[in-house]
Amino acid sequence: MNTPDVSLPGDCEQAVRSRYAAAAERFEQDLCCAVSYPADYLRAIPQEVIDRDYGCGDPTTWVGPGETVLDLGSGGGKVCFIAAQVAGAQGRVIGIDCNQPMLDLARRNRPIVAERLGYANVEFRCGLIQDLQLDLDLLGEELARRPVRNQADWLALRDLESRLRRERPLVAAESIDCVLSNCVLNLVRTEDREQLIREVFRVLKPGGRAAICDIVSDSEVPEHLQRDPHLWSGCISGAFREDEFLRAFERAGFQQVAIATRQSSPWRIVEGIEFRSVTVLAHKVDRAQSQSAAPLAMAGAVAGRSCC
Repeated sequence: MNTPDVSLPGDCEQAVRSRYAAAAERFEQDLCCAVSYPADYLRAIPQEVIDRDYGCGDPTTWVGPGETVLDLGSGGGKVCFIAAQVAGAQGRVIGIDCNQPMLDLARRNRPIVAERLGYANVEFRCGLIQDLQLDLDLLGEELARRPVRNQADWLALRDLESRLRRERPLVAAESIDCVLSNCVLNLVRTEDREQLIREVFRVLKPGGRAAICDIVSDSEVPEHLQRDPHLWSGCISGAFREDEFLRAFERAGFQQVAIATRQSSPWRIVEGIEFRSVTVLAHKVDRAQSQSAAPLAMAGAVAGRSCC
């Protein structure tokens, strides 16, 4: 596949949109690491979805039966369709993506997977993963009725966005048991990443967890590489530095943040910088339970001391 035609060297967002739109139509080898998924789960998934899957790990390992699951940057839907089988008929899976060709691929295969499984528990929604409150499908419907033609319309649009976030959020707060992502966070603009991880924290139920597969670097990626649209859209130059990736989750309020899997050999080496796949687990602790457990633990400790 040819490098997307991007006129400005820093126009990485456009490069991501263009490259993944094309990758929805034709497989691109450079967009994924080699990942093995359980064969039993793949049998229910149409081949065109499997052929256009781009990722660097399998976050579905951390999904439980009956859970409500959110997949960030769901693409063609492969991770969602696997998670649907792990969660089972009593579970629910929501995929979020803003790339229309990828959404089209996932949505047209959704009824096929449902028929093969014997139940339908997956849906795909259009939105930015760093803004899990704004439903872009709903916004599009409103804009079709009231297009933006002038400054007053633009101001009204801002009010509309606020109302949609408040009254009809894309993903409600504390509604998700497990948030998944497979090699997508590194594609988000640097300035949006703190908000992205705060949004993950917002939508998780207390006691929920995030299982994030992504590409990280072993040292800081210099600016000239970050401004390369092809390297950015290829999940390379937008990589988090490994230690900073963990700290970003901690700053958002997550606890028990740890690397669950780590690729031993680099996936790519660019200008001496190693890029590899990791899976990070981060937990949103149920503070009510942890606080109620503390007096019991203290009582037990006191009782223990009194009898010794």
